[in-house]
Amino acid sequence: MLRTLTRSLRTSAFRLNKNPLIHENGLYYGKFTKEEYEKAKAYVTTQYEKLEKDIKGTEHVREKVGKMPQFPSRAPAKRDITNLLDFFLEMIKTTGHIPLSAYMRQCLTHPEFGYYTTRNPLDATGGDFITSPEISSVFGEMIGIWLYSVWSSQGSPQSIRIVEFGPGKGTLMHDVVVVFNKFVQKSKVPVDIEVVLVEASHILRKEQWLLLCNESTPYETTQDGFNKSVSKWGNKVTWVDTEKDILEAPNTANYVLAHEFFDALPIKSFTKTEHGWREHVVEHTPSVINTQPKLEGASTGEENVAEDLKTEFHLTLSPKETPSSSIPTLSPRYRDLPEGLRIEVCADAEFYLSYICKLVNDYNKGAGAALIIDYGPANEIPSNSLRGIYKHKFVSPFYKPGEVDLSIDVDFENLKLLASPQVDVYGPTEQGDWLHEIGVGYRFDQLIKKANLMANKELIYESYLRLTSKDEKGMGKIYKFMGLLPKHSQRPVGFGVGE
Repeated sequence: MLRTLTRSLRTSAFRLNKNPLIHENGLYYGKFTKEEYEKAKAYVTTQYEKLEKDIKGTEHVREKVGKMPQFPSRAPAKRDITNLLDFFLEMIKTTGHIPLSAYMRQCLTHPEFGYYTTRNPLDATGGDFITSPEISSVFGEMIGIWLYSVWSSQGSPQSIRIVEFGPGKGTLMHDVVVVFNKFVQKSKVPVDIEVVLVEASHILRKEQWLLLCNESTPYETTQDGFNKSVSKWGNKVTWVDTEKDILEAPNTANYVLAHEFFDALPIKSFTKTEHGWREHVVEHTPSVINTQPKLEGASTGEENVAEDLKTEFHLTLSPKETPSSSIPTLSPRYRDLPEGLRIEVCADAEFYLSYICKLVNDYNKGAGAALIIDYGPANEIPSNSLRGIYKHKFVSPFYKPGEVDLSIDVDFENLKLLASPQVDVYGPTEQGDWLHEIGVGYRFDQLIKKANLMANKELIYESYLRLTSKDEKGMGKIYKFMGLLPKHSQRPVGFGVGE
């Protein structure tokens, strides 16, 4: 009504006045006369006051300021956030369901309550899992041999960086550098080696420093906020928060390691429906029973259920499109999949892989390499692989948020498709095959012969089986190796013809 009145008055003024009117004090009234302007202003003010009175009663609302709740009323104070359970409850209460990727990211890297930021997951007494480098130093030795072989085949560049993403306790880097340095000393080829560890957790940084460096060696903080030291073998060691902090060095060849790094990156989960792709999101429902691996089949009211399956959160399929629903449509890989099929997509993996490829190609003389070691299918799209790992067993990923490690199957086929335009890709090759081609059997045979006690011989043999066996107890089949080298490189050892 007010808008109509104002427009009517303005139209009348346009008809009455051909030229803009400027008051003697310089104010511009447009095509209104001063009298018309004041009249319209008074009328509009009266109408606003009348509307305000009709809506809010006989007393003007401004007279009540300080005497009654203001409009809108103040939201109730949020409760103190003391853990991720509280954090997610408040988030869902405020915004509704949350993407699975957001849930995973907070669980793993929240600065106060995240799994990796608040503990050492590989602690010998209270850790939740064990990795190949922790089983036997032979694992890292084989990678050190591979690294030396590739470096030698590329002309032995004299300045190199060994970069590791997600270095854990530093065990793998330790064993790799020990072997690499030994071979370099025997070859008498001069080389300047810098170790770069991409690690955000300051708890794990200290673990890495204790393992790689002498305690007498300073653990310094640079002006940029990074940490640096010197290894036991005289190599410069630098810690950075993210891959973006790795300085460009065009005259230095980069050799990158990523062991069980991609399996901890957040994913999005989708199901193809008759209406298109729909995203799986995280909802809150108290006393939900989450069974593995069919997380979306949660139910309530069941008795005698394992404690680690009782959670307050669960996955549900969004009935409508979300901002991420278009992600699967961007790749022809998902175009012809049938309705009802569920897929997992890791956008973070694509980002990190792109940066790793950049590091491999940074050296302008064709040297550099990357070795990705993780678990997942060689040529299938992961479907429903998200799981929690707690005290060396699988649990619901929604059990004790922030206290449970989260893991997914790596989509090796997608990594290969993404990397191929930028670098030469080798693999994925099963871990057992890769280790045997490098010579792991010969190395373990040496160790068994040197062991004096039969009990020690058996322990060494058990380690060999765990690393190479392809049965359910071994890592030889489920874990894969993928190599990335600059275009037109020589085929590296470990990846047989046809890989």
